[in-house]
Amino acid sequence: MNSQYRQPPNSIEAERAVLGACILSKEALGTAIELLRPDDFYDVNNRKVFEVLSSMYLSDKPADFVTVSIELTAKGWLEQLGGQSYLAQLVANVTTTSNVGYHAEIVRENAVRRRLLLVGDEICTMAADTSVSTKEIIERAEKLIFDAAQNKNSSDFRHVRDIIGPVFVNVEDRFNSHDADVAGYSTGFSDLDAITGGLQPGSLTIIAARPSMGKTAFAVNIAQFGGGGIKGANLPVLIFSLEMPAEQLVLRMLSAESEVNLSLLNSGTFHTNDFKKVQRASDILAKRNIFINDDSNLTAVDFRTRCRRFKTRYPDLALVIVDYLQLMSSGDRRPTDGRQQEVSDISRMLKASARELNCPVIALSQLSRAAEQRTEKKPQLSDLRDSGAIEQDADVVLLMFRQDYYSDNENNDQLNSQADIRVAKNRNGSTGVFHLTFERELTRFRNHG
Repeated sequence: MNSQYRQPPNSIEAERAVLGACILSKEALGTAIELLRPDDFYDVNNRKVFEVLSSMYLSDKPADFVTVSIELTAKGWLEQLGGQSYLAQLVANVTTTSNVGYHAEIVRENAVRRRLLLVGDEICTMAADTSVSTKEIIERAEKLIFDAAQNKNSSDFRHVRDIIGPVFVNVEDRFNSHDADVAGYSTGFSDLDAITGGLQPGSLTIIAARPSMGKTAFAVNIAQFGGGGIKGANLPVLIFSLEMPAEQLVLRMLSAESEVNLSLLNSGTFHTNDFKKVQRASDILAKRNIFINDDSNLTAVDFRTRCRRFKTRYPDLALVIVDYLQLMSSGDRRPTDGRQQEVSDISRMLKASARELNCPVIALSQLSRAAEQRTEKKPQLSDLRDSGAIEQDADVVLLMFRQDYYSDNENNDQLNSQADIRVAKNRNGSTGVFHLTFERELTRFRNHG
C-alpha cells in the first residue's frame, strides 16, 4: 500500500463488537457470516477468531465462549490471541447482539476502502507501464474496482409485498401512457398431490426440463397457488432466483394471478376492464408470504447460510425453491474433479439443507441435449445434466415435456398446450405421468380437464 496511507481504514472496536455478538448469539453469527468474510477483518487476531467462528457455524457446531476456546486451542491460536481473557473482553463489551449488522457494515466498509487503496496503487502502476494499452488499463481498472467493492453476501431476502408495489406501479404507468387429504405441502396440482401426498418436509424435489419448457413457471405456480395441506396455507416460501430478477418473477406472478396476458402487462396495452383485475391481483400477491433472493452469484455456502438465517427469522418456513441448480457454484476454492463433481456436491448440499430446515426443497435442473438426438423426445432420468448424483439425492424427480415445444407449426391461436409431467422417481411412493394445461400467455399451469 502507498506510504502516504500510514493508517489503513479500520475499526478494531467494530470488529470486536461483531466477534463478541457472534459468540453470544447464533443468529448474530449467521448475520455476520452473510455480510463478512475473514479477510474483511483488519486485525489479524480478530480475523483468526472469525475464521474459527465461520468454520464452526458452517459445520453446525455450537459456537459459544467454551467451544470457541476449545477450537482456538486446538489450532494453537488461543495463547497467541491473549488467552481466555481476550475472548472474555470480546463478550464483555457487547451490550446487545441486535447491533451486529450495523457493526458488520462498519467492518465491511473499512475493508472495501482498504481494497480500493490497493487497487489505486495497482492502477497507478499499470498507468505508468507504456507497454500496456490505455484500453487494457481501463478494462482492468474497472474490473479491479468492481471486484474490490463487490460483496457477494450482501443480498437480502425481499418480501413479495416490497416488490409488488414497484412492479404494479410500472404496470400502471404503462397502462396510463383445499387440501385436507394432503399430508405435506400441497402443490396446488391435484394429480401430483395424489401421487406424492404433497411435498414432504426434508424432501428434495427436482423439476427437470429443457430450456423454455416452463419449469420456472411450474415452480413459481407451486409457490404462488400451493400451500395448504396439514401445514396450513400462506406459510413462508423462499425462492432463490439465480436466472431471473425478482421484479420479472413477480411480474409473472401478477400475470398468473390476474389472468392478464404477460406481454400486455409488459407493454401496458391491456384493456381498461383488466386494470381492476391487475389491481386486485397485486393486493392478493402482497399478502402472500413469498420471499425472493435474486443473487445471481449464489454459492452453496451462501445458500445454506441464508436458509439458516431465514429459518431463524421464520421457523414455519414451508418451502424453498432454487432456480436453477446448474447456475449455483460450490464456492469451494479447492481443486475439484470438474463440473460434474461440483454439481454432485451442490446436490448433496440441497438434500442436507432440506433435512436440516425440515421443509421441502424444490430445485430446478436443466436436461442435457440427449433427448434432442432421439426420435422420441420425451426426457429420461439419464438426461439429467452434469451429474447422476442429482437423481441419487432427489426424493422426487419430475420430468417436464410439451410436444408443441418441438412443433414446427407456428400457430399463434394455439395459446394453451398440454404439459406431460412424469414422476420418474418417487422415493416414498409410486411413479406415473399426469397432464397439465400450460397457458403460455399467463405463464400458468392448470389441472388438466
